[in-house]
Amino acid sequence: MKRVLTLFVLAASLALLGCPRAEAAGLHFKLLKIIHLPTTDGGGDAVGYDAGSRDIYVSMGKTDSGGVVIDADNDSLVKVIRNGIVRPSGMAWDRRYVYWTSDLHLKANEHGRDRTMRRFAEVVVVAKRGWHVVDTFTTVGTGADGIWADPGRDRLYVALDDSNWIDVYTLGAMPRFIRKIALFPHTGSGPDLGVLVRSRHLLYMPDDSWEEKLDPRTGRIEAKTSIIPYLRPTARHGDPNTRGQIFDARDDTLWVGTNRARIFVFDARNLKEIAHLPAHAGIDQVAYDPAYRLVYAFESDAKGFDVYNAATMQHAAFVSTGYAKTHTGAVDPVNHDLFVYAGAAHAVYVYRPVL
Repeated sequence: MKRVLTLFVLAASLALLGCPRAEAAGLHFKLLKIIHLPTTDGGGDAVGYDAGSRDIYVSMGKTDSGGVVIDADNDSLVKVIRNGIVRPSGMAWDRRYVYWTSDLHLKANEHGRDRTMRRFAEVVVVAKRGWHVVDTFTTVGTGADGIWADPGRDRLYVALDDSNWIDVYTLGAMPRFIRKIALFPHTGSGPDLGVLVRSRHLLYMPDDSWEEKLDPRTGRIEAKTSIIPYLRPTARHGDPNTRGQIFDARDDTLWVGTNRARIFVFDARNLKEIAHLPAHAGIDQVAYDPAYRLVYAFESDAKGFDVYNAATMQHAAFVSTGYAKTHTGAVDPVNHDLFVYAGAAHAVYVYRPVL
């Protein structure tokens, strides 16, 4: 039996966002469990939900890093994988393997200070049976971030921040490089956590201030749009960046987070802007519960996450963890539990919405 603590939605914070208190009238969240992670690092990155095995994957830490496997049924820590997983970002999976991106910095000490001499990216292949590493390979480009698997096409796609393209590999114990897919723009801050819609053979990709829709079979960009008309560059913050996102098949919409305390709703067919809504801070990862029609936006500086109603396209709630680096999370759509990585707490907080 899970220990249940009730955490009521912070309705007062909605007023600060210009959102009616009534939006939160029937919605609050229960804190079911806190899963402490074996790290002292206050960072961390992406969280993913594997529907096939009902596992939650967490990219833990930067300096004290590793890949974490959590059982979604009982919210227990199953395995910590440290062998070769350094500064992990995204992860992808198929029936037999999990593929974890890893960012390595080779340093040398010069005049008493460590200096990065070389930076390169790897993908660590972990067998689900026994949770052991079966292969590690260096990507063609550098700065591995988002990663997606398409078992139907035997393809693994790796987005590379520094190189500003996507590496394409085969799946399996020893992936083989196939080709590169160019992104737009060719320079800038690079791609982030996009979303692969396998049923439509589409990959939606955030890149710098742009959102693009591409066909991974051909590498052709079918549509693209910039958020600069809505969020202007500033001397303090520079250009606005698109970030994590989700695809809503019911409305054919794409919800795209940004680093400027806004989330955009685009028509997934042509990337025309439908709406943009306020958030408490810049967004990193976005998750979606299609049955409850709830969109979750995780925000490091806000110490919590915003909740949106996908049906009404309105802000619904804000939940505070009380800890910084609460910038990633994932949803288990079976029981609607939300796994939130609170980096500064070195823990995953498990919430459940009560409607």
